Amino acid sequence: MTDYHVPSVSMAAQALKLLARYKYRSCTLTELSEALHVSKTTCLRVMRTLVNEDFVHYDEATKKYGLGPYLIPLGNRASELINSVACATQEMRKVAAATGMTTVLVQRMRDDRLMYIATAEAPRDEIRISVSVGQQFPLTAAAFGRCFLAFESEEEWEKYTARGLQKYTEGTVTDPLLWRRRLLETRKRGYAVSHGESREGLSAIAAPIFGGDDVPLLVMACIAFTSQLRDEDLEDVVNTLLPVTKRLSMGSFHAFASQV
Repeated sequence: MTDYHVPSVSMAAQALKLLARYKYRSCTLTELSEALHVSKTTCLRVMRTLVNEDFVHYDEATKKYGLGPYLIPLGNRASELINSVACATQEMRKVAAATGMTTVLVQRMRDDRLMYIATAEAPRDEIRISVSVGQQFPLTAAAFGRCFLAFESEEEWEKYTARGLQKYTEGTVTDPLLWRRRLLETRKRGYAVSHGESREGLSAIAAPIFGGDDVPLLVMACIAFTSQLRDEDLEDVVNTLLPVTKRLSMGSFHAFASQV
């Protein structure tokens, strides 16, 4: 697809993505313009347009912008249309209840980024790990990214190691040979485990959900505090998670992929 770029549309999209993040859910014009690296005049023009279309709400009392009411039916309609995500979200909630861990769905974005698109917290979990839907993070860090990268060609892996693997924590794997070995393990086992590789103190157990062409469309993962994760817990999570991701890969995702 030709890479067309319309600055005003691009900025409007960036503004909506920014306001979708918990940290920026309510922002002044100054805060928005600084976060988006644009002038206040340009930012004001775009924000007024979004307000007029109900994509953004402006609070006269606080002088702050937030997501608008029209995004609610728009988001609901998108969820209905994306059958694969809706089906995976239902299964994700069951996994969270069965494992007692926060469970997430992760999608690969452009520019080597991943994004949380759904999350479910276990009802009985006393110490919860909260995840913000829409939050993005690097592809190469931790179990989530390995589930996407493991099923690419080894030539693609070389591109990442050639430009250097970024370190996010003391546990981040930056050695090219070890990183490659972890990808091969993930490809063989069908799941990945990481401990404190992208955030200190957090572990993730992740497995890919494949489309009809055997390319990972999504990754489902359980997140836990590393200090609370025992070996037997890890085994139980894998035994709960893998049947679900395999069932989704063989069922609804193949059907969905054949329709688009």
